[in-house]
Amino acid sequence: MSKKTGGRNMSKEIVKPEKPAGFIDYLTRDYLTKERILAKGQEVFRSHGYDPIETPRVEFLKTLSSEQSDTGKQIFTIDSSQDSQSLALPFDHTVPFARLIASYPYNSKDRTGIVMPWRRVACGPVFRGERPQAGRYRQFYQLDADIVGTSSMIADAEIIKMMYLSLSSLGLNDFLINISNRKILNGLAFVAGIKDRENASREDIVKQMFRILDKVEKIGKEKVLEELGRKPGNDSPDNPALPQKALKKVEFFLDLKGENIKLLKECKKMFKGVADAERGIEELGRILDYLEAMNVPEEYVKIDFSIARGLDYYDGPVMEATLSDLPEIGSVFSGGRYNDLVKRFTGKTLPAVGASMGVDRVLLAMNKKGLAKNDRVTITEVLVLRLDSELNREYMEIAEEVRSAGLNCEVSLLEDTSFQGQFNYALKRGVEYVIIAGNEELKRGEIQIKNLRTRKQESLRREEIKKYF
Repeated sequence: MSKKTGGRNMSKEIVKPEKPAGFIDYLTRDYLTKERILAKGQEVFRSHGYDPIETPRVEFLKTLSSEQSDTGKQIFTIDSSQDSQSLALPFDHTVPFARLIASYPYNSKDRTGIVMPWRRVACGPVFRGERPQAGRYRQFYQLDADIVGTSSMIADAEIIKMMYLSLSSLGLNDFLINISNRKILNGLAFVAGIKDRENASREDIVKQMFRILDKVEKIGKEKVLEELGRKPGNDSPDNPALPQKALKKVEFFLDLKGENIKLLKECKKMFKGVADAERGIEELGRILDYLEAMNVPEEYVKIDFSIARGLDYYDGPVMEATLSDLPEIGSVFSGGRYNDLVKRFTGKTLPAVGASMGVDRVLLAMNKKGLAKNDRVTITEVLVLRLDSELNREYMEIAEEVRSAGLNCEVSLLEDTSFQGQFNYALKRGVEYVIIAGNEELKRGEIQIKNLRTRKQESLRREEIKKYF
């Protein structure tokens, strides 16, 4: 459509109000539920001594790009003519955390920097350029907690406890935390006979094997075994190409089922003499023992050897929480140990373990389960009805009195000043209280307060507002 203005043709195109797939709009109820999720999670972590921090939403691409997993290949880059190095949006909070640790070593003289061991918690959006689908977004919030500077399995057990406490605090009681250990999977790669090949190193083939194993819940065991046996190609030189004998061993491993203690015993038999796997089995045993000491109910934690976690930087225990009644959402809280990630920045190994809650997936689950239905749709608690435009000043003064009592209050701006129009607006806004005051009430120094939840209405003098609330 065009319009002639001042001798010029002005073309005004109506822009369709759409957003890119995989990005979320939060209306007030969802935003407030998300705030509650973050507040509950941070409350749990802070109660155990996790210090809050924040890192930038932009990092140098070289900081993030060493991660060669599927996630590491989904980095959003930023075009900037002002920077000599390429910039990118972080795909998690862990890699920026590793960079932060390397940036602020403890200085005993000045007493500045990070004192090890250290617990920390962070929250904020992360970005992944993956294909959007149910429970998978390209921008999503993570609540991330880590312990750095200790190899003790106490730290790994504590992270699992934090997962348990965080989900329980939100009323999500039907969940299971599956745990495994990359060292055991290293043992599986050993017994499967993986070695260097002409066009691929053993390390790269093993990483690809882990990525495939991590898809067992999505594509099933048969498809996983098929992918593990696939021959390498020009575009996939690190395909494991396992022979039939090795695939049988992998299948036997994936079929191990039963109680945690039984699984560890079966695993010990399978990997007897394989040092890496034996260390991994011992670590899982210690974690289970510590969880019992921490009063984490055993029915919430299950050993599942197919859990590998897709990120390459994990090198020890890994953990993944899923909701038993909403498996289609995927993992809602996951992580593991990453002793070598900081080495990229310092040249030295620094033990660390952590996990991240997928806040948007938890929000989706809470909506599906009806756990967010009573959350507020507005932060306004009290609405002053504007029944007479000549009384605007008085209404604003009343609102100030309510705010001084510690409540969120607004004066209605609806042009229709009829009682019916104002009252219907209050109902639609979802406020809890309305203050009703016409000219006659205000002359007598009185107002009426109606609780829209209980429908109880009281008349009181204005000076009693604070006492009422």
